Amino acid sequence: MKPIATAASAAGFLLLALTACSSPNSGQPAPASSNPPASSSNAASDVPKVPAPLDVAKYEQNPCSVLTPAQATQTFNAVRSRQIAGNVAPVCNWNDSANSSLAIGLLPGQGGLATVYQNRSSTGYFEPAPSIDGYPAVFTNVLDNRADGGCQVAVGVRDDEAFTSSALLFKQSPSYGDPCSVALNAAKAALATIKAGA
Repeated sequence: MKPIATAASAAGFLLLALTACSSPNSGQPAPASSNPPASSSNAASDVPKVPAPLDVAKYEQNPCSVLTPAQATQTFNAVRSRQIAGNVAPVCNWNDSANSSLAIGLLPGQGGLATVYQNRSSTGYFEPAPSIDGYPAVFTNVLDNRADGGCQVAVGVRDDEAFTSSALLFKQSPSYGDPCSVALNAAKAALATIKAGA
């Protein structure tokens, strides 16, 4: 059970960061900034726009539907899935036979990629990712565990909403050395599902 709990915690890193910074009354302090106006302005000008906003409401409370069983098997060799509580909305967690984990969840009401860009200085890593069928994406997480089989990508589906795809792989996984490819491939599959169902 411990590996699954660890994976769930890793999937929540960015959710925690977004909640803490975008909801000052949440009880968690936002990271301090020595020059907020300049940082906010620079971050706002850097944020890529979502070219064709998607209706993702039906996936916000049912994130396990963003991957079909075939997609989950193809992208991750998933053998089971379960919905877990997230800090913002539910998250779907898939596991393979060795308990490596893939988690996908939407972030409604959190400001989309603009919030991700605004908080980039308080993250463990922040790197623009290839756009997915024209939808902007960025690799980022509160902690940098990429050398230990972990990676997360955030994808903008509207200017005010994004979803995250997070991989946490154990050493037995053939993709352990490149967890970002797993997170990105799963995000591509999820976006295809969302576009088809929008």
